[in-house]
Amino acid sequence: MGADGARPAGEDPSVRGARVGGRRTDRPAPLSDGTRAGHAATRPHASADRGRGGLGNTIQAGLLLNELASQVDGFRAIVVTPAGLREQWRRELTARFSLEAVVADTAWLSSAARDLPSDVNPWALPGIYLASLDFVKRPEVLRALEDVTWDLFVLDEAHGAGTATARLSAARALGLRSRRVLLLTATPPDGDPPQLAAMAGIGRLAGDDALVEFRRTRDDAGVAAGRRTVLLQVRLSTAERRMHRLLTRYTQMVWAEAGARTDPHARLASAVLRKRALSSAWSLAASAHRRATLLDAVRPEPSAAQLLLPLDDDTVDDEVSDRVLGAPGLADGEKERALLRRIEVSARGASTCEAKLAFLLRFLRRASEPAIVFTEYRDTLLQLERAVRSAGFAPLLLHGGMLPRERTAVQHAFNEHGTLLLATDAASEGLNLHSRCRLVIHFELPWTPVRLEQRTGRVDRLGQQRRVHEVLLVARHTAERIVLAPLIRRARIASRHGRRGALALAAFTESRVTQAVMGGRPLAVPDTAATDLFVTFALRAEAQREAERIAFQRRFSTDRCTTPRPVVTLRRCRTTPSLTVIYRVWLEDQHGRCVHSIVVPLAIDVRVARAARRARELRALVEGTQEEHGAQIRATVDLASSADLRLATAQHGAVVATLRRRERALSGSLPSAARQLVQAGLFDRRAVHEAEARQRSAALLAADTEDRTEAMLKSARLSPHVTLVAARLNLRGSG
Repeated sequence: MGADGARPAGEDPSVRGARVGGRRTDRPAPLSDGTRAGHAATRPHASADRGRGGLGNTIQAGLLLNELASQVDGFRAIVVTPAGLREQWRRELTARFSLEAVVADTAWLSSAARDLPSDVNPWALPGIYLASLDFVKRPEVLRALEDVTWDLFVLDEAHGAGTATARLSAARALGLRSRRVLLLTATPPDGDPPQLAAMAGIGRLAGDDALVEFRRTRDDAGVAAGRRTVLLQVRLSTAERRMHRLLTRYTQMVWAEAGARTDPHARLASAVLRKRALSSAWSLAASAHRRATLLDAVRPEPSAAQLLLPLDDDTVDDEVSDRVLGAPGLADGEKERALLRRIEVSARGASTCEAKLAFLLRFLRRASEPAIVFTEYRDTLLQLERAVRSAGFAPLLLHGGMLPRERTAVQHAFNEHGTLLLATDAASEGLNLHSRCRLVIHFELPWTPVRLEQRTGRVDRLGQQRRVHEVLLVARHTAERIVLAPLIRRARIASRHGRRGALALAAFTESRVTQAVMGGRPLAVPDTAATDLFVTFALRAEAQREAERIAFQRRFSTDRCTTPRPVVTLRRCRTTPSLTVIYRVWLEDQHGRCVHSIVVPLAIDVRVARAARRARELRALVEGTQEEHGAQIRATVDLASSADLRLATAQHGAVVATLRRRERALSGSLPSAARQLVQAGLFDRRAVHEAEARQRSAALLAADTEDRTEAMLKSARLSPHVTLVAARLNLRGSG
């Protein structure tokens, strides 16, 4: 423009790089997620955040919780997570977002039942509740949860819901009663289409679009690749090699006979024995003895209802049940028991001097830094504990037999001063163990790369300042060296190739690996075609621009100002006198809430008759310029912000329309999953009272739906506002 005109300040070197437009900024958005809400909210039934472990899933959920808690009156949210992670979630929500959350367990529910009137559902009170999936799946707990409509349902470790399980039924029940659903997983079951479809269906109502997926890699999160993986081969003793030969011969016989008679239980038992042998000779000796004892007893044939299908990929346990070990394998029972006793004797002899254990002790002495040693089974863990204590170490233990508060105490102790942690896979999901440790040792190789990733993810996560070292101990001349080690190498290479690599990694399920190990054949590469269950947004570039915009706007934030007047400053320069002004443009709904905000910087050429030095004179100059060129300034601001405001208005309208549809759908009658999990016919007066209470609750929910729908209609109408935030006079001259 000419003299005394307004122009976008992008031409001013003092604000070079500033851009007009962006997303909501009345609350600072996350650096990598500033634009996610706009995409996901138009499909609010569910969003899936899928990325490598340790890349901040808890933080992403916390940002969403914090945002909604500030917007929604009477906000109710439930976060369902593994039991051992509830306290960690509570601490992080408090420390990072000042959000108080309730750890909902049996003790809390009993206390609430005592303290509240009998007709008050404790889950209906506003708040954020943290519960485990195994707790909410209990029929007596789920029944009360189903009487509540949730503003947000977060399912952590969503892959753990499985397929055709009570866990999945509970997750679906909560999702169908939630306005928004967020699924978090670092290990999505891409290689198991039925399980992936089951997970994608959580919270989905008729007519909903596909699940919105946000998949993040280390690069997306700004975390440099800092992991070094080393496979160390261990030469076994003569006794150990003999033990493996005996076991391989026996398990191949069982695998063949069981396959001929289509007996999955016997195959499962033989696979478990192979895994136990690779864990330790001590573990195999215990299992062989126990299996022989169980086969000696007169036991009924196991039914399909008693045993899981072979190697359920969702199950994380560090002990082997008698139901698994006791399944008969060979038709000749006497021959089978004789073989098992030979294996037991051989294993006990090999356990007196295990090569892997001796190798581990030497390695720990040389490492001289905090380390985590993972093993699959608890009895191997206890054997390791005895050995390392005898060698002078003071280990901490984490295993599946510990209470959540005991695991939390161990986690704190290791992060504060621990030098050695021995853990089973009970500690491989969600726990933060990276504050002092960067070394993870796998005493044996898990039969799925996903489990390996979960283990190492305890230290390879956001906040880790050093290169992570992952050490895998591989027994020579065993399935570890022949099948599993090449699989791990292939998985590590695949993990570097984005989504296609992630699909290949997840496709190597434990069931497929077991078929290869037990069948003695190479592991085939499965089909890794992407599914159409998800709509994926590539937001990395947009998120980076959003982060830059937010950083720019924070420079002009007026939140800390004690006066509503704009900030006015003077700057000496060698250029033509000009006035740099910052306008804030925002959209406000009928409730007075800011739903979108941007800043527009302008540079205005001015003529100054004399040097304005005092704040009063500077302010008068700014006010005079606005009066003289007000129409031109407003036109320039409108031109600079109109495209962004149109986009924001359209997105807001789409969000409101989608939330209204969801609200109406949720108000309909839904079947009770809890009532399908209990026996029919157990009716008495208490059931009648409960039904009456549910009817009252449903009436309240219907009224709440009407109020919310009316409020949404009002919030859909937006009005623009403009205000001057700051001004700076750029005046020729020196100091």
